[in-house]
Amino acid sequence: MRLRSLLPLAAATVLLAPLAASADLAPSVAFPEEAGRQGTPASGTGVDLTPVSNWSYTGGTDLEFVTIKKRDYAVVPAQGSMGGLRLFDLTANPAKPPLVGFLPCPVSQNDVQITGTTVFLGVDGSVKDAVCFEQARVAPALGVIAIDISNPRKPRSVGFAPIAYGAHNTTLHPSGKWLYVSDSELTPKAGDAPGSQLGRINVLDVRNVRAIKEVFTLPLPTGLSSHDIDFNNKGDRAYSAAITQTLILDTTDPSKPSISTTILDPAINISHGADLSPDETHLYVTDEQAGAAANGVCNVGGVHIYDVTNEAVPVKTGYYAFSPVDSLTSTTNSGNVTCTAHVLDYGPTGTTFSNAGYAAGVRIVDITSRVGIPADVASFTPVDADTWSAKQYKNPKYLYANDLARGFDVYEYTEGKGAVDTRTPKQIQYGITRVGETTFMDGAWCADPSGSLGLLEGHHLS
Repeated sequence: MRLRSLLPLAAATVLLAPLAASADLAPSVAFPEEAGRQGTPASGTGVDLTPVSNWSYTGGTDLEFVTIKKRDYAVVPAQGSMGGLRLFDLTANPAKPPLVGFLPCPVSQNDVQITGTTVFLGVDGSVKDAVCFEQARVAPALGVIAIDISNPRKPRSVGFAPIAYGAHNTTLHPSGKWLYVSDSELTPKAGDAPGSQLGRINVLDVRNVRAIKEVFTLPLPTGLSSHDIDFNNKGDRAYSAAITQTLILDTTDPSKPSISTTILDPAINISHGADLSPDETHLYVTDEQAGAAANGVCNVGGVHIYDVTNEAVPVKTGYYAFSPVDSLTSTTNSGNVTCTAHVLDYGPTGTTFSNAGYAAGVRIVDITSRVGIPADVASFTPVDADTWSAKQYKNPKYLYANDLARGFDVYEYTEGKGAVDTRTPKQIQYGITRVGETTFMDGAWCADPSGSLGLLEGHHLS
């Protein structure tokens, strides 16, 4: 899902007037209820990361950034009943960016990729009639929606490509001409002939976003599909996290990729993401243990590091797991104990990565050494965390996160700040380190988290 250098940004068709720095996230125009509302900064604990603002909705998933006419925007999707595409203006106020655009699309999971002023939105389930399909003049279906954001205040669907197994994640080739689709399928669909289904990667020609064409399907061994893909800067290699395996692809001809190397590591439960380091010497593979189902503890499902300078013989050099935290948690994603590495993204300095870990919240991790166990640079764990993605853009001072339960969170990074505790007095008194559908107080299960204690005071959107 991570974007590398793509085509130069196209000129936006509407020149936006500069906005005065706002005191909060309040939008300047009225949005429908499903767009969400201004929330409160997260309650929780961390080191060197301080929550500074929140825009509240449910179903937050991926997160990307774009610059249009010298203004920076966070492009923030969500799935489910409040699903759709949100655009926040970071130039107006990077700590408290206002919502400026919203396109309803209540499907799943709405992974995003961006080239120029076009957003590609992946649809892999929960298909229903929605504005995002109506604008593109297509019947609701699994696939990829092309959205024009040249006017960030009025995102509009302009194209669509149906994909039989859906688009769980999508990845743009560095040229911006080709879009690789990962459907993450585990089992055959109804109607598939016995033994006929292999895993696959679909290749789309997106040079004309109003007439997207599927041009190639790469079959994958073992019957499991790709979950996510990353490219090197040149675009002649791709790296696919394919659930039971991690693949290096020869993409010299990006319209017809082939498998070059297969990495089989029994220590990885679910190969979720395979991200090439900024210097292109190492591959960081995230393990979304049990696919974010109940895993019971909080320091498993980490990040596996491989030296790929000799791509024929990758060598494992390190491993990162979330620092031990109170691991009795619950999340709205599964309703069970869920805490594992998820979306990884490299910081603007090239010396760190950020990672979201559902109930573990967010981390910034040092990658100056690729051998052994990388160290946390900063962290924060909201009491009600269910964080899907967390990324930095141009300014390393801010970390932006998209959360299934909380919505859009902004954190400020201050090196050397030390311990941060924003919990309420009652949350501290009763040892609340997680609040979700199930709550634990000092390690003991609490059937009624709200009761008369007011443990949920502050932000929580049900």
